[in-house]
Amino acid sequence: MSGVNFEFMKKLSEAFGVSGRENEVRDLIKNEIEPYCESVTTDGLGNLIAEKGGEGERLLLTAAMDEPGFIITNIKEGGGAFLDFAAVGAVKPHTVISESVTVGDKKLPGIISLKAVHLTTKEEREKPPALKDLFIDIGADSKAAAEAAVTLGDYAAFKSRYVELGDNRVSGKAIARSACCAVLAALIKDAADRPLTCVFTAQKQTGVRGARLSFGENFKEAVIIDTLEDERAKLGDGVSVPRIVGETCVDADVAERLEAAAESAGKLCCFAKKNSVSDIEGISVSGGGIRCAELDIPMRNKNTASEIADKRDISAAYETLKKYIKDA
Repeated sequence: MSGVNFEFMKKLSEAFGVSGRENEVRDLIKNEIEPYCESVTTDGLGNLIAEKGGEGERLLLTAAMDEPGFIITNIKEGGGAFLDFAAVGAVKPHTVISESVTVGDKKLPGIISLKAVHLTTKEEREKPPALKDLFIDIGADSKAAAEAAVTLGDYAAFKSRYVELGDNRVSGKAIARSACCAVLAALIKDAADRPLTCVFTAQKQTGVRGARLSFGENFKEAVIIDTLEDERAKLGDGVSVPRIVGETCVDADVAERLEAAAESAGKLCCFAKKNSVSDIEGISVSGGGIRCAELDIPMRNKNTASEIADKRDISAAYETLKKYIKDA
């Protein structure tokens, strides 16, 4: 068995995994990797921690398993009943209008809607809508009907519409987290026989909360698998190893060895600085500090219902890390 299981990645994309409600994703990953691990445990915050044995110094590898979504904040009437909501994570308001969602544990279908044009003011029509101007329509005729179906505090996620584009590209919700987790799962199954601790972290979208726990003790170094959205990055050209992620400086030695591994696979595109934050912010200072670097898979439309990634880049991330683990 070798390489990334893209059918498994599809299942991850289709699963409900909004920050704080990663249960479905965590269960899928656990079932996929458990036969290959000495132990698989879940901590109090919801991180999935897999231990694999072998010879040599233990390495830490992480990937986030949550996705952005919404939380229901109010039920209101007016020509029916509608759900007000707030963002959970980095949602882009202009990308969500008319998107399909699933709401709550019952996975009720809903549509994110905007006030009818003839009901808006001139000022409202001239500025981009904010999330507070939007609502979710679940087809309820009355507030009582909506309250029977939905509870305040229920979560909502984009409805999955996974699709393959051309020969190599994939699109759908949560492709970012699904690609990273699928790469890490493949490494657990296929990588060289050496000690690994692999953490699928929870609540990245709500402030890298899962990554802030103390994973840093007793590790030589750590690599965070994440994604990069940059207009200069051409999908299919390979992975990136940034030297600064947000405000976190990566370890130069770990980054150089990651770059060398990527170059050996013929798939390295270089970006010195990645502006968005990632789990490296929390991992690098855990356990008294640990030498960290990050490997990024380029993508488009990040944190939308139609993220796009390239299978060649996802495979390049796997091949890069497999060589890095072997040589570390």
